[in-house]
Amino acid sequence: MRGYSSAVEARELSRDYISARRNRFVGRKRTTVVKALDNVSFEIQEGELFGLLGPNGAGKTTTVKILCTLLEPTGGHAFVKGYDVVKEAKHVRSIVNMVAGGERMLYYRLTGRENLTYFADLYDVPRKEVSSRVNKLLELVGLSERGNDEVEKYSKGMKQRLQICRGLINDPEVLFLDEPTLGLDVNIAKDIRRFIREEIVREQGKTVLLTTHYMYEAEEMCDRVGFLNNGRLVAVGQPEELKRKTPSGFSVELMVIRLTDDAFEGLKLLKNVTKVIATEYVGETEGEKIDRLIINVESDKAVPAVLDYMSAKHCRVVSVNLRGPTLEDLFMFYTGET
Repeated sequence: MRGYSSAVEARELSRDYISARRNRFVGRKRTTVVKALDNVSFEIQEGELFGLLGPNGAGKTTTVKILCTLLEPTGGHAFVKGYDVVKEAKHVRSIVNMVAGGERMLYYRLTGRENLTYFADLYDVPRKEVSSRVNKLLELVGLSERGNDEVEKYSKGMKQRLQICRGLINDPEVLFLDEPTLGLDVNIAKDIRRFIREEIVREQGKTVLLTTHYMYEAEEMCDRVGFLNNGRLVAVGQPEELKRKTPSGFSVELMVIRLTDDAFEGLKLLKNVTKVIATEYVGETEGEKIDRLIINVESDKAVPAVLDYMSAKHCRVVSVNLRGPTLEDLFMFYTGET
């Protein structure tokens, strides 16, 4: 068996897309190069749950598809268990699998058991092992009693649990989960997260790469995270380690009504305030819209000055919360998303 230092390794990965457009359906086509990935490098250790985070279009899914051999990189190299994803793609496919949230990757007119049996055949699972493996997986995700029902009769959460079974059918050494809880109810998503963390990683010892838009999900599950922005990896490390590296150790969350552009801009000029971000908040009180502000401050001593300023600007503060940085704060800091 060949030696390798990491379960997954990306070395200066790049991926370009060519976009061709013709103005108003006439004239010559203009081609532009879109960089989906730009020299991305990171490693994932054995048995680690690594989160790849970033806004839409940051390059998360492109990275996953390259590592799964579904796309070839334009530049750089990637390895899974020491195998090159381009030159040794066939072997890589035998030791990995992928589960994507919100996508139909099952046959709805087949039963859950028939789906898993079909995918077991695709992955060349030895025939004498198929039945026992299918039964074990159905039991593992709590679908034993529904295994003989057609998938079209399953709830959304049941379908996603069966998707995870499909991702485990070939007993992969590395599992790629691309937004596995997308669109699921809160309780179902919580069960899926627990299963991934406790069963797949802790009990089975598998290496997992997770992409998600839900920062609380990444904070709850991941050993380390990496932030992608515009195709570049801008930060990587343990969540607590990255929090300590942010310019501010504290942030103030304000729920405010009657916020004006002038008041918002003036906040940035206050002493001990390092950054002010307005995030989306759907809500209102007494018929007035509530704005949510995240204000990075150098110390908690800046809070009275912030509140005095808001009062002087006739902005009504509905609630105040002083906290250390969260992954959501890091996401906004590293990607500039608001």
